[in-house]
Amino acid sequence: MDVLGIKLENCYGIQQLDASLAFEGSPKRKGSPEIPFGSAFSIYAPNGFMKTSLARTFLDFQEGRESQDLVFPARPTSRSISSDPATSITPESVFVIKPYVERYAGAGTSTLLVNPKLRSEYEEAVRNIESTQEDLLKALKEVSNWPGKASPASEIKEVFQFKSPYDFFAELAGSLDGDTRFSDLSYTEIFNDKTISAFKAGTLHEQLQEYISKYQELVDKSPLLSKKFNHTGAADVSKSLHSNGFFDASHTLNISNGSERLEINSAKDFEALVIAEKQRILGDKELSAKFEAVDKQLQKNAELKKFREYLTEHPEIMTELGDFNGFRKKLWYSYFNVVQSALSLFAGAYASAKDVIAETAKQALEENTKWTAVVTQFNERFYVPFKLVVQNQQDVILKGESPKIVFEFEDGQGTCGVEEDKLLQVLSQGEKRALYILNVLFEIQARLESKQQTLLIIDDIADSFDYKNKYAIIEYFNEISKVPFFRLIFLTHNFDFHRTISSRLQISRGRRLFAKKKQGALSFVQEKYQKNPFTTWKSGLAQSSAFLVASIPFVRNLAEYCHGTTSPHYLKLTSLLHIKADSLTLTIGDLEASFKATLLDQAALTLPNPAGSALQLIYDEAEALAVGADDDVELESKVILSIGIRLKAEEFMIAKINDSAFVDAISSNQTFELYSRFTSAFPAASEQIMVLSQVNLMTPENIHLNSFMYEPILDMSALHLYDLYGKVKALA
Repeated sequence: MDVLGIKLENCYGIQQLDASLAFEGSPKRKGSPEIPFGSAFSIYAPNGFMKTSLARTFLDFQEGRESQDLVFPARPTSRSISSDPATSITPESVFVIKPYVERYAGAGTSTLLVNPKLRSEYEEAVRNIESTQEDLLKALKEVSNWPGKASPASEIKEVFQFKSPYDFFAELAGSLDGDTRFSDLSYTEIFNDKTISAFKAGTLHEQLQEYISKYQELVDKSPLLSKKFNHTGAADVSKSLHSNGFFDASHTLNISNGSERLEINSAKDFEALVIAEKQRILGDKELSAKFEAVDKQLQKNAELKKFREYLTEHPEIMTELGDFNGFRKKLWYSYFNVVQSALSLFAGAYASAKDVIAETAKQALEENTKWTAVVTQFNERFYVPFKLVVQNQQDVILKGESPKIVFEFEDGQGTCGVEEDKLLQVLSQGEKRALYILNVLFEIQARLESKQQTLLIIDDIADSFDYKNKYAIIEYFNEISKVPFFRLIFLTHNFDFHRTISSRLQISRGRRLFAKKKQGALSFVQEKYQKNPFTTWKSGLAQSSAFLVASIPFVRNLAEYCHGTTSPHYLKLTSLLHIKADSLTLTIGDLEASFKATLLDQAALTLPNPAGSALQLIYDEAEALAVGADDDVELESKVILSIGIRLKAEEFMIAKINDSAFVDAISSNQTFELYSRFTSAFPAASEQIMVLSQVNLMTPENIHLNSFMYEPILDMSALHLYDLYGKVKALA
């Protein structure tokens, strides 16, 4: 990704942008210095200019969305993002880092918790047991007549309340008794949401208990049956004797029927005897009455009616429903006995893999993963009142679960574990941003590990940071800028951050850019002042009227420090920033004399047209800028406009107030004093007052200029100053 091409039309307010950003070095040409290779660009733009729009457009590209113009949706949008050489830029190769996202979690976070070797061993170990468990669940689904596509795994877990299905099925395989009495029953016909709710209801439960109690009483009085040998057991015996050819071998069966002994010669005779006794019991009037009470409860909805029909077909299960939870287990045990061979295969696979699983789990707990390294790096680099700990590292490594992160909050007197939601409520904005940065570090580290060629679009990442954390993140980006497959583009409306990141990352002059707008078209131009702008201005005072006018407030401040506020040089320069009695008579020669007296290295300064009006020179420069109306980010342009605006505003107010004694008596804060007098004298002049209030708001900081605090001027769009200049000129 040596050259990035960006062509946009109507993307979130960017009407037009056609830019090419070259990370490759450019050879030295005649009259042009060589630009070395560089992995980073820093692009500065004033507030509301294009920064967020450009980042949002790249985010659309990253996430596979079309871009648009939200304010003017009917305007056709065009977006082309390309790279050279041949390897084309893809959504996967772009990572947009927003200023702040409260709950951002990158896709690469969990991958950092994975040791590939451990994961491979674990997956190989569990592959066979998962396969045999799947076969087991299929068999259980079939024998239980479980509906739908899902397996009955969750139902089995709910019934038996186990933690590990592996351990449960493995232990079960060696403890089955072969009892399949209930295996022909359909599980969900008996146990579903409606029937379970009915079983838990007091009335049905009591009536079932009464029915079962009466049934047991009748069975106890039966000459043939008993609690242990009821009609269900008798039917099983009959079925077994028949299937095993007992009577076909001419055997007979002696049955005790009360005081008599009956000799049974065939399965048919035995079955008839059992049926007769069963009908005698189930036909008992009192038992039938109790069944009718139960039956009434089963008429309440369609699901219970269906269950009633199933009970009619299988009345023998009535006696089991008194302990319905126990009967649920009996049903599953019957099914387990039917699929015993599948259970045995699973148990064998699990036994052979269990040692490998245990060993990899032990290693996982001890593994110092790359994720841990990122957390350690964050805890060491950033100053925040919390540290991070991952609780489920073993399951993340082995099973691919999402990381469960806890925060240890430290207030100087103690440490306490805090949930993320609560932590966010107590952190400052800067601390929240630091937490967001942690998740960004995860994503970048994941891309490092996978050697993913990446273009990082970094949108004012250090906003609201304290200085320690701001420089920590800058130092981090300095380190990753050295990664050969990373390219970085910083977008910022904070000139101080632009200057700092450019310096710390040693971004070359050709890659330190300002955004410029002309008639809606956006372009990137090389930053004009990459060191101290005042040094450039001083060297061009005689050649550039713009440099000369823009230097007036700076030299005035120096004159105040060097000569005092009563010195003629300070007073003359003040008369070019406020309308004073001598403002109209001051010449460019006077300006030259004050500059020479204050700037010791300008003793040989010779300004053109020394007899010309200094005040008119200021107005001429301001007017020339207003005619061009470029949204110019250059410092001198904004300073000149601010000076011109204030002087024009003071001229208007002085003329309207028409009180020379009042004006001459003003010793400080002249613009504000004039504004106060004007508003009290002309309270109905609301439109003029509104314009003048904007002058008071926008221009003072721009004119009281020094070499340490000029960033706020740069951060203001020149369009606001052009607009205000026009309004002040129109005052009447």
